[in-house]
Formats: sequence, structure tokens, C-alpha cells
Amino acid sequence: MFREYPRLRRLGLPTYKWEPDEVHLHEEFLEKPLHWKLPRMIFTNSMSDFFHEKIPFDFLDRVMEIAKSTPQHTYQILTKRSKRMMRYCERIGSFPQNVWVGVSVESASCKSRVDDVKEIRARIRFVSFEPLLGPLSELDLSDIQWVIVGGESGPNHRPCKMDWVREIRDQCVKSSIPLFFKQWGGARPASGGRLLDGREWNQFPYALPPQLLVEVARRHEHGMNGLTIYK
Repeated sequence: MFREYPRLRRLGLPTYKWEPDEVHLHEEFLEKPLHWKLPRMIFTNSMSDFFHEKIPFDFLDRVMEIAKSTPQHTYQILTKRSKRMMRYCERIGSFPQNVWVGVSVESASCKSRVDDVKEIRARIRFVSFEPLLGPLSELDLSDIQWVIVGGESGPNHRPCKMDWVREIRDQCVKSSIPLFFKQWGGARPASGGRLLDGREWNQFPYALPPQLLVEVARRHEHGMNGLTIYK
């Protein structure tokens, strides 16, 4: 995230006028989903962390209430702070049916997050291996409904090796877990393309509403071929 911050600040966007390590709660955006009638896939905190220590649980409760009142939308929450996510789940019992909960795992030192997310009571639990910065060897992906893999992009990006991605892909195929391979990465997200051994991997879990397929394909900047939903 910090690598992208200078570029985003130069765009003049009001939400990036602060320093990257500052936390600000934008309450004016909370009720936006209430006004979106057509179903949307909503990725929360794309440049932050939903379970940051400076975000009070009371505020997260308000987000969950919005999610419950907008069942037509699908919300994705991705975090590196898996322990705080577990504490929050203990507080609320379980996440709403339309909230997908995932953890980011970029290297072998973070593999414990996979075990943490499996403890979460949510309809869809997923793991994002992005940016993938090293080999992960064997993974226990039981009780995981979706896997995302991608290389790093932006200034001073670190390389993503094909063998690392293949290793995850093979485990997903063996366990019948849908895999979304996002990008190889590079100076820009599209620099390295999206092909893995000659094909795209555009698989989604069963909980993706069919009416969101068109939107997901349209929003993906590279285009999507062979988009499939696992039953």
C-alpha cells in the first residue's frame, strides 16, 4: 500500500491527502451502499485494513449493519490483522451471509493467517496470496472457499516466480478450490499479463450471485476469459 501512496496523492484525491500511516474514518461514505439498487461487489478498505487497531469495533458494527441491510451487495473484507479479526468475530458471533472474509498471505512467515481465517464464522472464507513474495510449500486449504494469487506491481516491485504460483494452483486443483490468478505484476498491474501455463484462472466461489458476473468481468481491467463459478 505504501508503495502506491505517492502516486495516489499526486492524483489529488481527497482521501489520500494525509500521511499513509494515519487512520481516518470516513463516516460520510458509510451509507453509500444503501443508495445502490443494483447488486455490487464491494471491496472494503482497498488501501487500508478493515481490522486496523485504530478502528474501533463500534465503527465496524455500523459497517456490518449496512451490510445486513443491503443483502443485494456482496462485501469482501481482506486483512493482515487476522488475530484482531478473530476477536471481532467472537464479539459478533458470525459475519452476515453477504460478507466474504479473507486474509492476505504474502510469504511463508504469514501462513498462520490461513489457520486464523478458518476459525471465522463466515459463508465465504478466502486467502489472497498477493503480492506473492516467496514459495509457500504445502498449504492446508481445508475450509477455504476461494484463493487469489498475484504478483506485486508498482515502483520497485519484487518478482513473482512461476513455480510459486504453480505450487498454489496445483493444490487448489487437487482440493477443488476456485482460483483467481490476478496478475504477474510489474511496473503496472497489466505489465506481466495474467496467463498461467497458457490460460487465465477466473474462478469464483459458489456464493457469487449470477447477476454480479457481468460487473466483475467489466471491472477487471485486463478482461476475463473463462469466468466460472464453483458449485
